[in-house]
Amino acid sequence: MTFTSDQLCALDDFAVLHIKGPEARSFMQAQLTNAVDALSSEQAVLAGFCQAKGRLQATMIVYADPVDAQNLYAILPRSIAETVRKRISMFLLRAKAELILSDLRVFGISQGAPTSAFALPATSYAVQQGPLGTLIAAPSHNETARAWLICEADKAPPASADASQWSTADMYAGLAWIQESTYEAFLPQDINLDIIGGVNFKKGCFPGQEVVARLHYRTTAKRRAALGVISSDQALDLLAGQDIFDAAQPERPFGRIINTAYDAIWQRQVLLMEVLIDGLEQKTLCTASEMGKIIQNMALPYGWEIAKY
Repeated sequence: MTFTSDQLCALDDFAVLHIKGPEARSFMQAQLTNAVDALSSEQAVLAGFCQAKGRLQATMIVYADPVDAQNLYAILPRSIAETVRKRISMFLLRAKAELILSDLRVFGISQGAPTSAFALPATSYAVQQGPLGTLIAAPSHNETARAWLICEADKAPPASADASQWSTADMYAGLAWIQESTYEAFLPQDINLDIIGGVNFKKGCFPGQEVVARLHYRTTAKRRAALGVISSDQALDLLAGQDIFDAAQPERPFGRIINTAYDAIWQRQVLLMEVLIDGLEQKTLCTASEMGKIIQNMALPYGWEIAKY
């Protein structure tokens, strides 16, 4: 497998947790919103970790340890990695498992048309092993194949691509990440985690499961993640957790920024936003710091409806 440095970016804002021990899988099965007990070596899963009231303390990509399949790895934002490691470890009690922040590094690979040199795994969250490390297919909103590469620090390849473009691609795909500034700010439904396969309502209990399941089965989520952009010739000073407003009612927040980054190719600030979806199309949205710049709504690659199985 070969690729050029401009196809690869260093995702140093992400860290990798190693969950190991004879009961690593059964322990994490009881902690996460998705099932990991029977996770194969060829498939990763998107999952969340909630507190007792159902609010997310983390979103992560979980995959099997390629060396010892009973162990797991989890990719999550570095800003919350140590906090989450300590928080999950509080539930270990007598479980024969431990959580360690590994030295593994995370990269993003983007590829247009496959070449004879290499082809990335095509199905979202499919896993394959390569000479440099583990490849996990990332969701995409277009025909550009994307994958996370997780490798040992001493095997790290040269990377020159802009990590911001990777972040905007996550948002275009509707993939949200909990960060330090949004720790415990959102329910899984607020960021569409249930729609994009990050919640398994048949797996059994997890922290906050009663709240999350009640919203799923008994009500309809009124707040969801939506995609927006602000045209700009430079990156705007916007951060995750900042409020979104309806220009007609600037005294009352309409939602919050989940993730944001600048798309230099299209010259626009991209925002994944948690908002009230009722009448969203009729609202004129903006942020407090950029009241004069209107947020243009864009379509996500999926709808907000979900079957209540």
